[in-house]
Order: sequence, then C-alpha cells, then structure tokens
Amino acid sequence: MRQLAGFRQGCDDLGDFSMPARSARRRAYRAAIFGTKDSPEKNPRTAVVGRVLDVSPHVIVLQTETGESRFPLTPRTSAWRGGKIRPAALREGDHAVIRTTRKVATSIWAQIGRVTGTIIETDGRELLVDTGPAKGRQILMIDEGSQRRIQVRFPRLEPGYLIDVIGLRQQGFLRAMLPATAQPPYRADHPPAPPLISGHVPETLSGTAVWHEPGEEPDNLLGVAYPALDPETDCEQYPNDVEPHAVDPHDFGAGCVRLPYLSVSSLLRLRNECSDRTEILPVTSCGAFARLFCDRCVECGTSPKGRIADLTMAAFVELGGNLESGCFNASMTVVT
Repeated sequence: MRQLAGFRQGCDDLGDFSMPARSARRRAYRAAIFGTKDSPEKNPRTAVVGRVLDVSPHVIVLQTETGESRFPLTPRTSAWRGGKIRPAALREGDHAVIRTTRKVATSIWAQIGRVTGTIIETDGRELLVDTGPAKGRQILMIDEGSQRRIQVRFPRLEPGYLIDVIGLRQQGFLRAMLPATAQPPYRADHPPAPPLISGHVPETLSGTAVWHEPGEEPDNLLGVAYPALDPETDCEQYPNDVEPHAVDPHDFGAGCVRLPYLSVSSLLRLRNECSDRTEILPVTSCGAFARLFCDRCVECGTSPKGRIADLTMAAFVELGGNLESGCFNASMTVVT
C-alpha cells in the first residue's frame, strides 16, 4: 500500500501547471504574506506557524519563516498534540500553530494534520486515500484507541466512500484520531444533485469553513482553497492517464452550494459566525474536493449545508477556529 501511495522522491515528477495559473497563485501568495502598497492597514496577525525549538513551563520558542520567535506561556495556555496536553510536554521539532493575544500564546496545536478525500484501498486499520489531483494519495492509519469513535461517524470504511479525519502527522502517514465530520451516506462518485434554484447567486453565502494542511503553499499563508474556481484556467485536474480509482470532483457539478466562479487572487470577506472575527482573504488554490461534502458545522448552532471555503491552517486559526474542531459556521462575500 505504501508503494501504491506514489510518494514523490524529488521534483522531477511534479505535475505541470498552466503558467497563468501558477503566476497568479504566486502573486496571491506574495500579497497574502507581505501585503501590497494598496492594501489597507491590518490588525497584527494572531496566528504563527513554525517548528518548536525549545519549550519550558513559561515560554515556547518557535522557528518561523522570519526567524526565531519567543512567546510567553500562561496557566491558561492550551495545547493539543493528539489530545490536550501541558504546553511544556511539546517536543522539539514539532510543527506547531500558535494563536497569540498581545504576543502571548493562548492556544497551541502541534503535529496536527488532516486527510480529506476518497478511500481507494483498505488493509485493516490502514487506508489509502485519494485527496485530489493537487495532493495525490495519502496513507491513513486509524489509531487503535480512536477506532470506535471514528467508525461511529464513518461506518463505511470501504473503497469509494468519503472520509475526513484529523490526527497526528507522522513520517509518511497520518495517525487518525478524530472524525472531522460525519460520513456522507453516498459514494464519492454519486453525490446528491444540487437543488434547482433560479435567479442570481446571493451576495452573502453561508455554510461551513474547514481547513487543510499546507501542500506547496507557505506554512503561514492566509488564504482560501475555493470550491468553485474556473476549471478552464486555475483548478488542477487529473491527467488523462490517472488511475481508475480516482474521483475527480470536477465531474460532479457545483456541489450542494451555489457559488460564483472565481479565479486565483480573487478576494473574499470571510466571517466566523462563532468567534465574530472577519478577514479579507485571497483565493490561493483550488478546493474542489469540498464540493463533494454536503455536511453541516455545529460549532455554534447549525450551519446551512455545504462547504464554502477550505482555509489554510493559519487563516483558520486567525479567524478564531480551533483546528481540532475541524470547522466553523461561516458567511462569505466576494470583495469587488
């Protein structure tokens, strides 16, 4: 199964992307991280991503893209590494996402990862999952202590069915510990037909916002993988000789939420209805797999069906989301 995952050993076998899409994506990355001359002044960022260099009961030291950063810890600082732990129990070298308040660490997530996609092969508690044309296949190992909890929410751990789980990122695989949602009652290649609704797409859209791990994106990027990129220009799709087990989300229409077609670098105003935080974020990649999930988020009330945004980890935390929860209720408008 590990051979079937087709892990890349270098850069020679990376897929080709159209130059306009790649250039637009690079511009979006630069604008999101460094800003532009015309960007309005923003509040200081509260989400920091990096590697743990050192940790003590009173301070955590992180290696970030801009250098070494130190954040004081308080008795109220929470930490997650497969479950709630003391911050001092974090390990050197852990990939960590920190939420700060006045430069003090308030929440820390270490080695957290997520796999969202279609099951294509199973071997006991080990699953091979297709996560889409951009990220390919990933190996998922269901933690023995979490197997019952996951199977309550995902009873059909069989090829062809969708899965979405959160866990600890290990070398070459994800150790699944939490179900991020409930399994849809349909196969990935038979999603429900979208409702027949006439008229214009509403100006403000409501639904679920989720998060994904960085792939080719910078770790600290504030951006959105949008479910309805124009497929002719920006959205990665499977090549013609792709394996027969793959389910291309582009083959199944717009999904259960009516979204306007956008391009990379478009701006979205996204609001977390639970934390009452709002950010203007650029579209930085394709989130077509989100359209296969017609689920709801119940973090604060019940959201309308459907995923409207798949955020980077840093953006999800910046908007007040808790990574182990997997989602928050969101509203979104296109900035013109």
